[in-house]
Amino acid sequence: MYDLLLKNGRIYDGSGMPSFVADLAIRDGRIAAIGRINEAATRVLDADGLAVAPGIIDFHTHFDAQIWWDPLGSSSNEHGVTTVVFGNCGLTLTPCKPESRDALIGTFVRVESMPRNSLTAGIPWEWTTHGQYLDALSRRPLGLNVATLVGHCAVRQYAMGEASVEREANDTEIAEMEELVRQGLTAGAFGFSTNSNQSHFREDGKPVASRFASLHEIERLCRVVGQNQRGAVQFTHGAFATPEHVARISQWYDTILSETRRPLIGESIRHRWSEPDLWRKQLDDVEERARRGAASFAMTTTRLALRRWALKDSNRLDEMPAWKKVMSMPLEARKEAFRNQETRRELAEEVVPSQPAINFSRRWDSIFVNRVCRADHKELQGKSIEEIARSQRKSAIDAMLDLSLDEELDTVFEDSITQGDEKAVAAIFQSPYVMLGQSDAGAHVASANPGFGFGTFLLSYWVRKRRHHAHGGSH
Repeated sequence: MYDLLLKNGRIYDGSGMPSFVADLAIRDGRIAAIGRINEAATRVLDADGLAVAPGIIDFHTHFDAQIWWDPLGSSSNEHGVTTVVFGNCGLTLTPCKPESRDALIGTFVRVESMPRNSLTAGIPWEWTTHGQYLDALSRRPLGLNVATLVGHCAVRQYAMGEASVEREANDTEIAEMEELVRQGLTAGAFGFSTNSNQSHFREDGKPVASRFASLHEIERLCRVVGQNQRGAVQFTHGAFATPEHVARISQWYDTILSETRRPLIGESIRHRWSEPDLWRKQLDDVEERARRGAASFAMTTTRLALRRWALKDSNRLDEMPAWKKVMSMPLEARKEAFRNQETRRELAEEVVPSQPAINFSRRWDSIFVNRVCRADHKELQGKSIEEIARSQRKSAIDAMLDLSLDEELDTVFEDSITQGDEKAVAAIFQSPYVMLGQSDAGAHVASANPGFGFGTFLLSYWVRKRRHHAHGGSH
C-alpha cells in the first residue's frame, strides 16, 4: 500500500535523460516505485498531461540570515524549490566570535542589500562554530532542505579580527583558518566559498575580508577541501576588470582546481550590453578547463537581471570610485555632497559609456525611475533619466539628484545590463558546463528584486513561451 500514487505523468528525473510517461509511487516520504504501478494507494492523482519532477535545487542563495525568522524560506518554497545552498560568495554568519557579529552583519548589509534592522533583530546568534550553527538550524521547523558552505570572510574574521580587512594573513593565522574550514566540513558543511569581487565592500566601506587573501592562503584552505574528499568550492570574482585582475583570477581557478580535485562553481556567465561578446570568451574558458579534466562549472540566471536601488542605501554604484565615496558617507553628509556642484561634476564624469566596462551600463537612457514617493512626481515613474533631463532642460546628473533629494533619497531607480540578448542567453543555456540558477534568494530584498522565481520563470517563459530546452533539461 502506497501513501501517494501519481498516474500517467511525464517524468523528468533530473538525470538529463529524456523524459518518459510513467506512474510514480511514494511511501513514507520517499519514492518507492516508478513504472506501471497497479498497487493501491491512500491517495491517487491523475497526472496525465502534467510534468512530474524532483524539487528544484537552488545552489546559489543567501538565506543565511532570513532562514532564522522565516524557516519556510519564502518565497523559494512557493516556486518549486526544495533544497537551497547558502554561504555563497564567502559570506556566512559562522564561525563568529561575539565581538565580530556586527562586522559580519555589515557584509550582508552592503553586499547583499539586506536591511540592518532585520539582521540585528532576526539573527539569534546561538552559535560560535559552524557545527553549532548547523545544530541551531536543526532545531528550526525548516521548510526546505538546507546545505551550507564554510565562508572565507567569516573564517578570516574569526582568525584575524579587524586585521582581516587590512592585510594578508601570516602562517599562524592561515593555520587557524585551515582548522576552521576543516571543522566546518566535518560538522556537515557542503564545501567552501571565497570571494575576490572588486565591487564587494562591507558597510563601513572596507573591502570584504577574503579580498585580502594571498594565493598561498587560497591554496592552503582549498587543500583542506581536497583532503576532506567531499563537497565543492564556490568562487565569486566579479567582472574581468583589468588584465592584472584576469591573470589573478586565472591563478585562483587553477589553484582551487589543482588543490581540491573537487567541483568548482565559478564565474557568472551572462550577456552584458556593456561587453556584448564577453560571454563567448567565458564559455570558451569553462570548456577549456573541462577538456583538461577539471570539474569546473559556471552559472547563469534565467531572468532579465533588473536592479532596483535608492541613493539612501545601495551598493549598486560602488564600482565607480566617486560614487562609492559619496555612498559610504553618513546620510546627512551624503545629501550635502549630492547638492555640491563640484561633486555632481565628478559623479557625472563616471557615468559615461566610453569608460571601462563595469557591472553598470553608465547610460542615462538605461536608468529608469521605478517608484517615486511624492504624488507630484508620479508622472516621472517609468521614464528614463535621460528623458526626464530632456523634458526639464537639465543635465542628467541634476535631474536624477534633484529628484532623489526632493524625496529624501528614497526614490527607487531601476537598471539592467544583463541577459537582454535572448539569442545569447539561449546559447549560454545550452552549455553542459553552465548551471542555471544563481537566484541570490534571501538577498537584494531591499532592492525589491530577489530572484526566488528563477525556476518557474525558466519553465513558464523559456520552455512554454520561447520553446527553448536547456541542455539535458526541460522539454
